[in-house]
This record gives sequence, structure tokens and C-alpha cells, in this order.
Amino acid sequence: MGTPDESPEAVTRLTGVTLVCPYVKVCPHVKVRRQSGTRSLPPDSRMPGSAVYRCRSLGIAKREDGALSQVGRGELYIGSVEQHWPFSRGLVVESLLNAGAAPDAAAAVSRSLEDQLHSLGQTYTTTAGLKALMVELSGELIGPDVAAEAARQTAAFEDIVVRTQKRALPFSRGVLARSLEDLGLVPRDAYSVASQVDLWLRRGGVQELSADAIDDLTERILDEQHGHQMRQTYRFLRQNRGKLGVLSDESTLPTPFSKGILVQSLLAAGVDPDYARKVARSTQRQLRGSDDLVVSRTQIREMVEELLRGVVGPEVAARYRLLRVIRKPPRPLVILLGGVSGTGKSLLASEIAYRLGISRIVSTDSIREVMRAVVSPELIPTLHASTFNAWEALTPPEQERPKHPSERQLLAGFREQVQQVSVGLGALVRRSLEEGVSMVLEGVHLVPGYLPAGNFAGAIVVPILITLPSGEQHRSHFESRDLESSQRRPRNRYMQYFDEIRAMQGYLERLATQQGVPLLDGLSLDDSADRAVGLVLQRVLAELSPAERTQLLGEADASAVGTMQEET
Repeated sequence: MGTPDESPEAVTRLTGVTLVCPYVKVCPHVKVRRQSGTRSLPPDSRMPGSAVYRCRSLGIAKREDGALSQVGRGELYIGSVEQHWPFSRGLVVESLLNAGAAPDAAAAVSRSLEDQLHSLGQTYTTTAGLKALMVELSGELIGPDVAAEAARQTAAFEDIVVRTQKRALPFSRGVLARSLEDLGLVPRDAYSVASQVDLWLRRGGVQELSADAIDDLTERILDEQHGHQMRQTYRFLRQNRGKLGVLSDESTLPTPFSKGILVQSLLAAGVDPDYARKVARSTQRQLRGSDDLVVSRTQIREMVEELLRGVVGPEVAARYRLLRVIRKPPRPLVILLGGVSGTGKSLLASEIAYRLGISRIVSTDSIREVMRAVVSPELIPTLHASTFNAWEALTPPEQERPKHPSERQLLAGFREQVQQVSVGLGALVRRSLEEGVSMVLEGVHLVPGYLPAGNFAGAIVVPILITLPSGEQHRSHFESRDLESSQRRPRNRYMQYFDEIRAMQGYLERLATQQGVPLLDGLSLDDSADRAVGLVLQRVLAELSPAERTQLLGEADASAVGTMQEET
């Protein structure tokens, strides 16, 4: 889209027809919609007198009766009025990628599909209708081969039904991944295996199969990825599968009880690993010793808290309950993980989000990339550089550019890009708060003081700075990342500006000290995650009023966490 005309109420006249649009001089989005379809018109084209036209990017349209109106873009859902879930372009993209489409082409089809649903006014769309439209658009925009493959495969938004002896349930990667964690797989590997199972089924066009067939496929993929021993372990658990189910407050369908998940939540609460496994085993024995085959999460939580009080004391039991509260906090959590390149922010963000049950993780680099697509390098050159060399864009053409900048030059470019990206970050956080969703933000642009908590009323904001005091350790991180990313993030580029990156870290450390932002210095991933979760718990405690503590934690535990806070 172009830049606005001088007046926000700019008007263009097209053969006696008026369109209100602040971008009329260069807006390419004027459309004519007829029964036969949609075609683009340049701003000065003759408009058929009976046509309905609209500026799709701004949502302004002229109706048949000549009145101007705002075209709404309401929520879209898959399913019926009685049973539905939100439409997701990501699932459309995933379906087309499975069918062999290129990422850009898949994204283009998903956007076109969403636009068409909006233009048709279809709030609810069946999975069959959505798939038919996706196949049609992919044939037009990508080609017949991808369209045919997409039609043959099972789309990511279609359920794969798994038949058991008593019922039929939709296949879930999450449920399979959790069962694989009981084998000893770390969560990342467990989810990878479950995703491969899902991909194999969808590419094969499978829409229904038995639970035994799922298990056979899982065994084969485990054997390929993790060896015969892991396959045999899975087979043993499969043949001796327990019958204990767990019901959550939000679902009427039980899910299998998992010691692995319980141990993970206990570890996040600061319980020693040996005690965590002991409590998980005791909980499982007590549950299996009861007459109930299906228990609620509340029953399990109360049982665990009682065991914790007896084994490790009331403070840890209160911390465990507080961690459960954080997974459904009274106000959204916004965790800000700042730090320069190569400090391990991305891995730590994933680990923290997993422990706290937060599904939304956003990198500031991704926000910067979106802004780069909107603004040209000629307009804001510093935005199109890296933070450690943004200073180069500020060097006047008549001055010779030095090999290395002064600290003043370096920080001037860095601060300018941080201010630019902070605009997008602030908008993202506000959107998340409107949705009531917690999130973890990570990136070098999260500089202490640039996103103050006071700007986000109704949220619990937890800023943390990740640093590496040792230069050698910092260099080794770049070497490891170079290998892990298959040189997509080449070490040489960062080594060229290594001194600048270290100088930026020193600047961030000084700001963190001034702003009271806690530092995580050169810790291992597990230690950093433990510290970060502890900092989040402390901030939540500080944000909760005494009445909220009592309501959420109960009288005894509220008193215990109050004591923990005073000691901290």
C-alpha cells in the first residue's frame, strides 16, 4: 500500500462514483466484484455504474444502492454453530507444505482463501468445504500437481479418527508425545516422533485407523529415530498400558496419566529430581489403588500437594500450587528475555514456556522482519541492518567508515533500531493482553527501560537479561550455533563484529542494574530455566494482593508463600 494523501479524508472520483480512501493516489487494492469474480482496477479506471466495489485492504465498499460502508472482517470458524474451532491459516499452510508447495506459495493460497471466506461472509465452514476451496485455489495459484496432492492427502485441519475397542477419538500429536515422554524421551524428541507419525498419516491420506495401527507406526518411527531398544521399551508399555484417565476442567474426554509430565511440573516448582520422581511414583500408586479409573486434575493436585507437605515441606507445596496458578494466571504473563546474540535466549525461552505452560513464544527478530517488509531500506536504513552494525547506516557519506565504531557510534545505531522495533513489540504485547494470552518474548531488542511494565496495565511483566560474562564461552556459543543451524547463521559474520556484540552486552548490563532487571549470568540451560521460573514466581507473588493469594492458594499456602516472599 502507498502513503496517505495530505488529507485523511482524501477523495477520488471515478466516473461519478466516489470512494473514500486515505491512500487513493497509490492504492492498488480497488476491486470490482461481479458474479463472475474479482478483477483489479487502477484508480482512474471507469467504474461500471451497477458494480459493487471495495478497497479490500481498508475494508471500505460501495453497495449497490450507492451507500459507502465499512466491510467487517469477523472471526472465521471451521465446523458448525454447535461445534467449531477458529480458522487457522497456519493449518492451511501446513497442509500445502505437506503436499509439496513452496512456503511462499502456500502462504499466498492461505491468505487468498481467508480473503475469499471473508468476502463470501461465511463465518462457519465445514472441513470438506475448506479443503475443496483450498484445492481449488492451489490449482489456480500453484499448479495442478500440488492441488491433486492436496486433494489426496488428509489436510492438517481434518481429524484423523482413531478407533479403540469402545470409542473413536481424534488423533492428537500432544497425547502421543506425552506418552513417549514416559519412555525417557525429552519433550522435543517425543514431539518430533509424534509429528512424524502425524505427517506419515496425512501424506498417506489416512482418515481413520485403529489404535493398534497407530502403535505399529509409532514403533517403526521410534526404531528409525532412536533405535531398537526404544522400540522394545515402547512395545512393553503398550502391552502393559494402564487404564488410568485424567479429566481436566475444560474437557469431557480423559487423557492418560503421565508420571513424566508430573515430574516436569515438580521440577519447575523447585523440587529435587529424586523427590520429584518419588512423589510422582507415590501419586501413581495411590491413584491406581483407588476404585476410580478416571480422576480429575484437581484430585491429582491435592494428592501431590499433600505428599509434598510431608516429604519436602509446606513452602515447596505452596510453590507447586503457585506454579499451577501461573499456568492459568489471574492476569496474563509477559516474560521479556533480553540479551545480545549468542547467549542462548531462544532455547531458554522454549524451556521456560514449556515449564510454565505458555504456548506463545515470539522472537523480536521476527517482528523486525515484518517491519522490514513494510518499510524500505531507503526510508529507514538502520532497520535493515543487524543491531551490531546499525551504526554503519548512520555514518554520513562524506565521512570514511571506520573498521570498528566508537562505543558512542555503536550504541547510537543500536538504540535507534531498538526504538523502531519496540513500536511493533508494544503492539504485539497489547494484542496478547486483549486476548488474555500469556507470552514469552525473546531477543536483543528487549532493552531494559524500552518496554516499561507501566505501559501494559493488566499484565504481569517479568523482564530478564541473559548474559555471558566469559568471552571464550560466548565465542563457543557461536561455534555451536554455526554447527546446529547448518551454517545458516554463520559464525564468521558474528566474529567480525564480536567486539561490538560484547560492548553492547556491557551497555545492557549497566541498564539492567539501573532498572533493577535481574541477570542470568553464564548458567547452564537447566539452571537458567530454574532461576527464570523462580523469578517469575517471585514477580507473581509480588503482583498478587493478599486477597488474591488466599483465593488462589488457600489460607495455609497463602501464608507459606508470604513467608517465602519475605525471605526472598
